[in-house]
Amino acid sequence: MIVISNTSPLIALARVDHLFILESIFGQIYIPNSVFQEAVLQSNVEIQTKNILQAIDNYIFVVKPQTVHLFKRKLDFGEQGVINLAIDKQADFLLMDDKKARKEARGLGFKTLKTSILLKRAEKLGIIKSYSDVIKKLEKIKIYLAT
Repeated sequence: MIVISNTSPLIALARVDHLFILESIFGQIYIPNSVFQEAVLQSNVEIQTKNILQAIDNYIFVVKPQTVHLFKRKLDFGEQGVINLAIDKQADFLLMDDKKARKEARGLGFKTLKTSILLKRAEKLGIIKSYSDVIKKLEKIKIYLAT
């Protein structure tokens, strides 16, 4: 299964030490270099940077997209990279929280998953004990997921 993640799921999971969910559910994921730049190089949050860097080349792989798609909607640099990489790799799922980006991806035939759905799936699979507890941890640090 080929899964590509945008920045927001990585940030949310990294900040509450739950990146392991990605490996547990998918085995490995890909991120475009633009997402790496946003989530790591432009971050000033130590725990986020540390956790993502520890996962790089272990189960998160950074790839530079070759495709340069012309988008219908105005998307940020990371979202464009995710969809371009999805086109390159013919991805099965895209992890994205932004509604506009999800619409663009679905319009191109890709399946999308929001972080909240990923957490619910992790709870159902027994990977985490409580979806609600993770949501509370995220809200405590001012991260609010699309539901």
